[in-house]
Amino acid sequence: MQSQFEPLICTKRIDETADATTFEFKKLDDSPFDYKAGQFITFEVDVAGELEYRAYSLSSTPSKPQSVAVTIKRVIGGKVSNYLLDHLQAGIALPAMPPAGEFTIENNQVSADILLMSAGSGITPCMSMARWLLDTQQKVNIHFIYSARSEADIIMASDLAMLNEQYDNFQLSFILEETESAEFIKGRLNVHNLTQLVPEVAGKTIFTCGPTPYMQVVETLAEERGFDMALFHKESFVPKVEEKQEQNDNGVSYQVVAPQHGKNFTITANKTLLNALEEAGVPIVGACRSGVCGACKCKVTGSVESTSRETLTAKQIEQGYVLSCSTRATSDLVVEL
Repeated sequence: MQSQFEPLICTKRIDETADATTFEFKKLDDSPFDYKAGQFITFEVDVAGELEYRAYSLSSTPSKPQSVAVTIKRVIGGKVSNYLLDHLQAGIALPAMPPAGEFTIENNQVSADILLMSAGSGITPCMSMARWLLDTQQKVNIHFIYSARSEADIIMASDLAMLNEQYDNFQLSFILEETESAEFIKGRLNVHNLTQLVPEVAGKTIFTCGPTPYMQVVETLAEERGFDMALFHKESFVPKVEEKQEQNDNGVSYQVVAPQHGKNFTITANKTLLNALEEAGVPIVGACRSGVCGACKCKVTGSVESTSRETLTAKQIEQGYVLSCSTRATSDLVVEL
């Protein structure tokens, strides 16, 4: 699986707020990146001798393909995010997978009136989309609605202000929990301030990203306001809660053989293939653990049930490839990495 990764050199770090930083990267050979606005990138990070894998949405635009950027926010208990904020500097290389993800303009139904609604570090894919739409002169109207705790917590504030000043088809609104300024809406996103900002909902597309509770509020408000939910899109990259161990398996188990690594082990019916492989000591990359990044793909012979096939091509599926984080065995298996 390591062949999926290539080293990227950090070329710049920009401290956006007291707890959020943008990191720019380029390839060793300076070749361009190929990705879609709204996608994410998965890094391999060595933290105290342990390899960790984390996916971060790109805040850069594919219209400037010589580099990519991620914007990372410090979080309580954020083992990798906090490590990168404390240690990553220009000149340091990180292995990374190619960009992936379906939270894009191209992969979803979109109208000409687009609402980009985000909170906290969820601004990153929305910023990528806005930059790409404006750079490529798409015939759209963008209303960028960003929620944060205070004015000091607005990530990429100067970039947003520049877009707002430069483009007539870009409208910027802020909802801040703490503010005394009349230019901001005070409080949290609710039906009142959404109606104030978006009095007419017909024909509008929503892309939203942020903490899960925030996205749930946006989705509920959109439904209550009568949005066409076919035009509602939220970032699906939300790591799943670890499965409940050994429940509802009815005592059913299967044998799994990983011949490349000399492993032969048992998997219960309720356990994901990824968890079973990791427990058996098979060196497989478990990054997003939610079926969207593709890091944990492997080839299986046998019968399985999968809840996600994102990033897999039709040919790979035909050949027997699965995303192990989203796959459970329904027979004995042979697994190849």
